[in-house]
Amino acid sequence: MENLHRRYKGKPFKVIAIDIQEKNGTVLRAVQNDGVTYTNLLDKTGEVSELYGVQSTPVKFLIDTNGNMVGAALGYRNVDSESMYNLIELLMKPGK
Repeated sequence: MENLHRRYKGKPFKVIAIDIQEKNGTVLRAVQNDGVTYTNLLDKTGEVSELYGVQSTPVKFLIDTNGNMVGAALGYRNVDSESMYNLIELLMKPGK
């Protein structure tokens, strides 16, 4: 995720992580230990996760510039790949 964030920094693409029902200190330590520079939020109550139908983690969503969910992946995935780059670049094109 960090590599995606750095690769597309300044472009119309954002990496946002949401930790679910964790303690503030736990999340802060993990972010600092992992050197995370992208936005990392905390869903303390699980309300946001419920809205997106998240039943297990990790889960990743691709949301286009209009706010529409255009993809989802359950489980651990290698998001630092040519196929992911191609998809992201396609979604960043005007009119997509």
